[in-house]
Amino acid sequence: MIWVNEGRDQASIKLMRRAGLDSKQYISVSNESTRLHAMDIETGEFVIIEKKTAEIVKSPGALAGDPGHKK
Repeated sequence: MIWVNEGRDQASIKLMRRAGLDSKQYISVSNESTRLHAMDIETGEFVIIEKKTAEIVKSPGALAGDPGHKK
């Protein structure tokens, strides 16, 4: 039997921490090769984290059509 730590992906948790997110408040929704999509479990808001830099590239609401951070 393979044991998984409460169903949480440890690599995703580590990336969320590097990006400055509380890994207890966010869950991984989509884990792509270059980006991680995470959701705040309390508010339902989404963020997208660039894996190479651990930078949040889209702000909350990004998957709902919000364009993210303005440059």
